[in-house]
Amino acid sequence: MKARYGSSPLHLLSHLAALALAAWALLQALQLGGWERVAIWLIGAVVLHDALLWPAYTTLDRLALRRKPAGWANYVRVPVGVSALLLLAFFPVICGKGEATYSRVSGESWEGYAGRWLMVSAVLFLAAGALYLVRSRSGSSN
Repeated sequence: MKARYGSSPLHLLSHLAALALAAWALLQALQLGGWERVAIWLIGAVVLHDALLWPAYTTLDRLALRRKPAGWANYVRVPVGVSALLLLAFFPVICGKGEATYSRVSGESWEGYAGRWLMVSAVLFLAAGALYLVRSRSGSSN
């Protein structure tokens, strides 16, 4: 029995390219030394995501979609996702971990990262809310 991929060749090619890029980045990180820390971080991230975060946000999403109308759900998903990704990327800086090393190496201070993250998150939610209001008003007038 011959199996088919099920999507366009461009889709497959883009996923293969992303996989190759991720493998290259991982190899670069491992060559820097401290591969044990990278491995522990990756394993911890997978376990944390799969065991705790995935069930939590899928449950919240399903609860949100039970309510009618659910058209607002994507206007909450996008800012939450971007805000969470920014928090994940800048968590050490937002929490003030490693500031002495950062200041010693760069000569700069990282004051205000938490405030800027909160500001970006607020702007994301305000923009999503405004877009939802505009689209829901224009859709209900037709």
